Amino acid sequence: MRTCDYVFDGHTCRVTIGADLLRAAGEVISRCARGGKVLVVSDSNVAPLYADAVIASFQRVGLECRLAVAPAGEGSKSLRQLEVLYDALASMQLGRDGFLVAVGGGVVSDLTGFAAATWLRGVDFVTCPTSLEAAVDASVGGKTGVNHHAGKNLIGAFHQPADVLVDPTCLRTLPRRDLVTGLAESLKHGLIEDPAFVSWHESHREEIMACRAETLEELVARNIAIKAGVVEQDTRERSGVRERLNFGHTIGHAIEGSCEYRLRHGECVALGMVAAARMSRSLGLLGGDDCARVEALVRSFGLPVHYDDLASYDALASYIAGDKKVVASRVRWVLLSAIGATVTRNDVPEEAIRQTIESLR
Repeated sequence: MRTCDYVFDGHTCRVTIGADLLRAAGEVISRCARGGKVLVVSDSNVAPLYADAVIASFQRVGLECRLAVAPAGEGSKSLRQLEVLYDALASMQLGRDGFLVAVGGGVVSDLTGFAAATWLRGVDFVTCPTSLEAAVDASVGGKTGVNHHAGKNLIGAFHQPADVLVDPTCLRTLPRRDLVTGLAESLKHGLIEDPAFVSWHESHREEIMACRAETLEELVARNIAIKAGVVEQDTRERSGVRERLNFGHTIGHAIEGSCEYRLRHGECVALGMVAAARMSRSLGLLGGDDCARVEALVRSFGLPVHYDDLASYDALASYIAGDKKVVASRVRWVLLSAIGATVTRNDVPEEAIRQTIESLR
């Protein structure tokens, strides 16, 4: 079992990684419980697998615990589903000494975290990611929220979890598509921050895809360390340091919204990273060999480098214009200057954007 504490704006978040951790969730995080009530939030796919074990663990330490189950899928990141959680919290009279526990993927984590951030102006929450994408990305950083019809994650708050519990045994049961899509964020962390981690992905591809327990544990631990290291420098995304975590997300989120979430988040991020690498090359920031390496890396893990059903440029441009990274009506593009190094530009010519998007077809 691995345990590490990270501090964000004076708030300590403890990350624990270990096999069969969900069955001991109550015992592991009882240190943050103050005798309050617990609302466990999961979705219709995950709850039948893990909810009973998690609830039982809290009951063993004497905490009153209830379960709220959201429909699986991106559609649950909504104000409507948020209200369902508020109704559950009101019904059980969860006070400031209580906390919420997210058991599921990124949708459940974002939804639960936002409910915790806004219930009674903020109560604790714990996240137990059961997908690779959530384990390596959504589990730390404190970004919570729901979607709006105008764009993804436009409604939200920064609210750090008190604890993160990652059980790698959950990841070994993922459908192959879910495993692959989760790897997009892992590749991103290497590409923006750690060239050695990129090489590690390349040399451990077979072990990763075979879901070797020790390999998955190392993968998760290194991802969380990279992301937490960035977030600790810029917790609320004000200095610009944290901005590089958005590599691949500007075009990725536009594709995700325009296809009405038929593609998974990780698949869209993969397309966005390929686009960002190509844009970096066209602007003279990134060498051709490094651009080809990015594409080969993405392709080697079964992630897409093109999408035949891509929306029109005008439709995608509309989504991009509403992106959270737009400042003074100018998009801030996170691009690569090398493998492991980023640069942000707000002066990318429209024709370069158009050509990059069209190259994804």
